[in-house]
Amino acid sequence: MMVADAASGPDAGTSAATRAGTPDRGFAARHAALDVLRRVRAHDAFDAALTAATHALSDLDRRLVHEMCAGVLRMRTELDALLTPRITGDWRRVQEDMRDVLRLGAYQIRELSRVPVHAAVAATVEVAKREHGARAAGFANAVLRRLAKELAGAPPLPQAPTDARGLAEHYSHPGWLVGRWVTRFGFERTEALLRHNNVHSPVWLQPARWTADQLREGFHTVGISFTETAGLPGFAVHGVRVHDLPGYADGAFVVQDPAQALALEHVAVPPGGLVWDACAAPGGKAARLAGQNRVFACDPRRTRMPRLIDTVRRAAPGVAVACGDALAAPVRTDFFDVVLLDVPCSATGTIAKHPDARWRLSARRIQRLALLQAQLLDATAAAVRPGGILAYLTCSLEQEENGAQIQAFLERHPEFRRSTEDLVLFPPDRGTDGGFAARMERTG
Repeated sequence: MMVADAASGPDAGTSAATRAGTPDRGFAARHAALDVLRRVRAHDAFDAALTAATHALSDLDRRLVHEMCAGVLRMRTELDALLTPRITGDWRRVQEDMRDVLRLGAYQIRELSRVPVHAAVAATVEVAKREHGARAAGFANAVLRRLAKELAGAPPLPQAPTDARGLAEHYSHPGWLVGRWVTRFGFERTEALLRHNNVHSPVWLQPARWTADQLREGFHTVGISFTETAGLPGFAVHGVRVHDLPGYADGAFVVQDPAQALALEHVAVPPGGLVWDACAAPGGKAARLAGQNRVFACDPRRTRMPRLIDTVRRAAPGVAVACGDALAAPVRTDFFDVVLLDVPCSATGTIAKHPDARWRLSARRIQRLALLQAQLLDATAAAVRPGGILAYLTCSLEQEENGAQIQAFLERHPEFRRSTEDLVLFPPDRGTDGGFAARMERTG
């Protein structure tokens, strides 16, 4: 039977009701998970979709929804390969919403070992029934029970990938993206990157109004588990909501990956200067720079202004904030000691944190972003005073957004020169996000 187009640890969020196997009580989390995947298909960002769909759930069920949805997005190609031979007809003709129902069920069967299979199947089938009717429920029940029975045996071990196509299928990434990475980085480094992208990334915190020692003491006092890694700035926390951490309301820290912190260290902003953070949201860099500098933070995206305002209000109340487009810079020329340009980019270095990002990208989008980045560089360069610094940052791994972008800028603007070698961060090398930073000085 086929429904056609006409129609934080894996088990951390497993509720007692779900473990008991009552489908109606397990329905809420599975329905919310389907809602998240629908929103992502409608081009909502994963984090925003998750917040909107889970606001009424318990913390346990929110974590379960996060794990299921992130897992489906990370393993979509692999899950589809499991499901396709177990339906009657063409998988491509199954309604997209029902595909996500089946993917959610398959992910639970395959990965959530502490969720009893019968409970996972029953709750997922209930979603299919309430959303698409009895016929869809029967279809989902048959497919998922068949899958569960066959996986309970001795499934064949997957063959190790030997080419870009095999890597793309094995690690559930778009083939065109894996192909360009293999060309750029080679097979082994690309495979290491794909593995990195499919591992859950912790939340990293960097000190802001508290020192590192104060953060350690605060976490120890309330029993918050955290880790520190040699050579990486900040603290990794697991299984907690940032808003509930000690010091949050006082701006003790900002949420910021070590890659971003390393990029700021690379820029080495001299203390006591006037800094323009031209694409500032969500505000972590502005907040951290404000301790020793006067900072003007602006961003063109109105939807991101509330988060920017919240960050600086808590962690750096002295920062001046405005909604403004750096392409039409609301600033005087030759005015700033430092212009920090953390540009909109493809974000291919942050796929581990954003499991939906891999499916949003296209080669054409990267080209469009590279054009915008060149325009932003040209527009902001005039605001740097002679002797000042223009810092260019991305969370991309793509050459046309990074080194090639800077080389082209320097050819257009001979009054600037690199003041140090560019920083290139490749995620598997340090276990951080990927990114790039260039520090340029205006000489005339």
